[in-house]
Amino acid sequence: MKMKNPVEKHFDKIAKKYDYYKEINGYYYENLKNLLSSHIPINSKVFEVGCGTGDLIDFLKPRNGVGLDISKKMIDIARIKHDSIDFSTRWPKQKFEYIFMSDVVEHLKNPNEVIRKISKLMNKNSIFICTMANPIWEPVLVIAEKMKLKMPEGPHNRIKYKDIRLMIQGAGMKIKEHDYKLLMPINIPIISVFVNKYLERLFRKFAFIEYFTATRL
Repeated sequence: MKMKNPVEKHFDKIAKKYDYYKEINGYYYENLKNLLSSHIPINSKVFEVGCGTGDLIDFLKPRNGVGLDISKKMIDIARIKHDSIDFSTRWPKQKFEYIFMSDVVEHLKNPNEVIRKISKLMNKNSIFICTMANPIWEPVLVIAEKMKLKMPEGPHNRIKYKDIRLMIQGAGMKIKEHDYKLLMPINIPIISVFVNKYLERLFRKFAFIEYFTATRL
């Protein structure tokens, strides 16, 4: 029998509560959906790496959607929730117009290998979108997890953008855009809208979501 790695064990363990944690952090996830949909048009051929229970890729309304996750229990839930998407624990072989990965890179045992696999599923017109928590927020996230205000993170390592950029270049890709979004990731009536609409532009590098897009060379 194949031994599960620590990340797989962790996400199998929290699979049943995964959607609950997304619910209590709904403001963040709604903004994440909006960010992804601003880069990925509906009716596209889309592949998600680390799909969880499938809500993000389903929200994007792909004409051909494939979701990959290391956790079989996550995949089982995703298949029940979203029967129009092809969910699997195995990498696909076809190429995609858009590939995205959200809050996943920090959990990868070998991110360089995964980025190279992604590159092989792209053609010259494909776009890869990666979103992650800005590493400067790690102390806040640790406290929030201890207070049970967010999903248990499990084994992870916040990777700096400069290191990911080198992996991207080594995989035969180039960065097209690198930016930050959502200065206040929780919903405080009136205040959150004001901060994210007017102050984010001044303190952009402190925003919660760090993301980049990349294409093949």
